[in-house]
Amino acid sequence: MKSTEHNAFLNEAMETLNRIDKENRHLTQLGWFLQTALRRFDRNYLDRRKPQVIVLGDDIPAELLYAVCDDPFYVLGGSLGTAHWADELTPRDTDPLSRSALGWLVNPAFDLTENALIVTAVSSDSRRKLISVLQSGGRKVAALDIPPNQSPNAVHYYTEQLTELAGQIGKHTGKRFSGSNLKRAVKRVANARSQRRRFLTAALSAGSIISDEAVLLAVQCMLFADDLEEWCAHIRALGEELEQLGRQYAFSQKDRPKVMILGSPIVFPNFKVPQLISSAGMDITAVADSLSLGASVVTPKAGVFASADALLQQIAQTHLKTISSGARVSNDGLYSYFKYLVKRLHPDGIVCHILKGQIEYDFELPRIERAAEKLDIPVFRLETDYQYQDMEQLWIRMEAFGEMLTQRKIVRNKRRRTA
Repeated sequence: MKSTEHNAFLNEAMETLNRIDKENRHLTQLGWFLQTALRRFDRNYLDRRKPQVIVLGDDIPAELLYAVCDDPFYVLGGSLGTAHWADELTPRDTDPLSRSALGWLVNPAFDLTENALIVTAVSSDSRRKLISVLQSGGRKVAALDIPPNQSPNAVHYYTEQLTELAGQIGKHTGKRFSGSNLKRAVKRVANARSQRRRFLTAALSAGSIISDEAVLLAVQCMLFADDLEEWCAHIRALGEELEQLGRQYAFSQKDRPKVMILGSPIVFPNFKVPQLISSAGMDITAVADSLSLGASVVTPKAGVFASADALLQQIAQTHLKTISSGARVSNDGLYSYFKYLVKRLHPDGIVCHILKGQIEYDFELPRIERAAEKLDIPVFRLETDYQYQDMEQLWIRMEAFGEMLTQRKIVRNKRRRTA
C-alpha cells in the first residue's frame, strides 16, 4: 500500500474526529466512540479483523444477522478515499455511498473479504452493480431480494428470502439458525435500540452540551463496534454523563433554528452536511434516513413465538413496514417516520440531503414537500457528493436558509408575546 494513499485515507477520518474532539472535550465518555471510529481507518486493525460476515449497508434485519453471526462487520461507505479506490470499478452514475462501500472491499490497501461472506440487500440499482462487481471478482456474496410493496404475498416472499439468507449465513459461520438463537438475537437488538433511543432523548435535551456530529458518531458506532453489548454500555454511560452535566452546570441553550435531515444516509467520516448546518447557525433535531429507521422498529416480544419461522415472519412483516429502498414502489416507512418525527419534534425546517446518483430519494421528495407545505415547514434540497470543493457555495445557500428560519422564529415569538 502506498503511504500517500494510506495517509489520505487516515487523515480523512482524523479531520472529522479532531473536530468532534475539540468541540466536546468536556465529555469524558466520548473517547471510546472516537477510538472505535478511528479503528475503521487503522491499517493494522483492518489487517487483523478478518470478518466472517460482511454486511453491505444497513437494510437487512439485524435480528437475523445476530442469530447466525456473533459479530457482523458492517460496511456502510462514507469515505471519499475508498470511493476513489472504486472509481474504475463502477459505472459513472453509481452514487458516492455505493462506490465508497465497494472501495472498502476492493482496494489496494487491505483485504476484508478473504474467506468472508458478503451479505447485502438488492435495494437499489447501485447495489446491484456492486453485487455484480464483487461476484465477478470472485467474492462470495449472498443477496436478499426486497419485494416492491407491502402485501400478504410480499410478506410471505420476504420471509422465505430471510429464511434462505439465514441458512446461507449459518452454513458459512457454523452457527445454526434456530428459534432459541433468534430469540436471543431479538433481545440483543431490542436492547441496543432501546439504549439508542434513550441516548438520543438525552442528547436532544442536552442542547449545546454535545455537538450534532458527536451525536451522529456515537449512534453510528453501534454498527462500527466489534461487540454490541460493549457499545450499549458506553452509549448508556455517555447518556448518563449528558444528564449529569445538564444538572450540574448551566450550559448555554442557543435559540437556533432546529432542522431535520431527510434523504441520503450521512455516514462517518463524511459529516459534510451536519458541518454545513452547524456553521450556518442551525442545529439538527433529528436525522431520518435509512440508517436511522431501525430506531422506529418495534420488535415483537421473543417469548410469544414458539418457533423461528413464526418469529421470522413477524420480523419480516415489521421490517417491510419501515424499510427504505429504491426497490419499493413507495417508501412508506421513511414517510411515516418523517411524519412521526415532525409531530414529536416540531422542526423549524427540513433539509433533504440527496447524494448525486441516489435518485430514489428524489422520488420521495415531492410527497415530503407537500406534507411540509401543509405544516408550514420550509424545505431545503441539498444535492452534493463526497467532494469538499463545493463547501463554500453550499454554505452560502445554507446560511440563507438558516437566516430565513431565524426570521420566522423571531416573528412567531413576537406573535406569541402579543397574543
